[in-house]
Amino acid sequence: MKKLAILITLFAVTGIALSASSALAEDEIRDIVFPTERTVSYTDDFGEPRAGHSHEGIDLMGDHLTPLYAAVDGTVSYIVIPEASWGYAVVLKDSDGWTYHYLHLNNDNPGTDDGMGGPEQAYAPGIKRGATVAKGQLVGWMGDSGNAEHAGNHLHFEIRKPDGTPINPYQSLLLAEGAAGDLNYTVEIAMNTSPSINKDKGLVNEGGTAPCESGTLVKTDSITTVYYCGADGKRYGFPNDRIYFSWYNDFEDVRPITDQELAAIPFGGNVTYRPGSKMVKLSSLPDVYAVDQNGTLRWISSPTVASMLYGDEWAAEVDDLPDAFFNAYKIGDPIDFSD
Repeated sequence: MKKLAILITLFAVTGIALSASSALAEDEIRDIVFPTERTVSYTDDFGEPRAGHSHEGIDLMGDHLTPLYAAVDGTVSYIVIPEASWGYAVVLKDSDGWTYHYLHLNNDNPGTDDGMGGPEQAYAPGIKRGATVAKGQLVGWMGDSGNAEHAGNHLHFEIRKPDGTPINPYQSLLLAEGAAGDLNYTVEIAMNTSPSINKDKGLVNEGGTAPCESGTLVKTDSITTVYYCGADGKRYGFPNDRIYFSWYNDFEDVRPITDQELAAIPFGGNVTYRPGSKMVKLSSLPDVYAVDQNGTLRWISSPTVASMLYGDEWAAEVDDLPDAFFNAYKIGDPIDFSD
């Protein structure tokens, strides 16, 4: 087995994708409760041009008087009374000094669109400067106060760093909203669906005597490549050590065979990453993918999804996939939240 032990240095090793963090936008993500009902609609309109400035939040469009909830545990650091030109607004501050801004709260009396409602129509009872709030606590109601009169009822929601710099709340909102549902892909299910390469590729015995035993690992002294013997009687090569170690922990079960024995086993193709084991990106493209059954690549659309699957250090779980190996894979459906 000494010769097998040196295979690690002989494989063509590909490094962790240094560009993984840039392939998915590096927006800050805060752990928040969704600040209103999930019946609202919203898009990533952060940074869009507005009259004389850029948009520093996300607009969540909804029905008049839709409840608004505290996104975090914290305190009310600012509240607008009387109504300002930008409407009624309240700001919450968490224990880290980050602030969460709610603008355009309701300014109408019940059953009207008169714009004459006072602060009691905008803010929930007990919401005042210095008050302590808990995640999910009612803080007020959606409206169209201030300069939102002709924009429709909505919550303009901002997240700002302790120094006042706004960040894009979109990924935080997606993560908070997704807490109510599930992704249509999980690492555990992906790995359990493919416990072996035979299962992953759907390889079955088609009859006759196979030139090598199904499920065994073989190699010759003359080449460094390790092959998997499939149930279909063909051999499948591991293109590099990263793909090998997505399936196996060591080389202890690799059996040496002669060049003649290897030549007698038809080549079936390359082994692909074990589903769920890693994320991959092509060397020539910025997109990051999760691996699903039989080499199916599923686009990961945001850092939110990546962190939900692989944790905060998800970038360390991204491998560069050389373009030369891409023909063993196919593109599947993107990963998103199920309905």
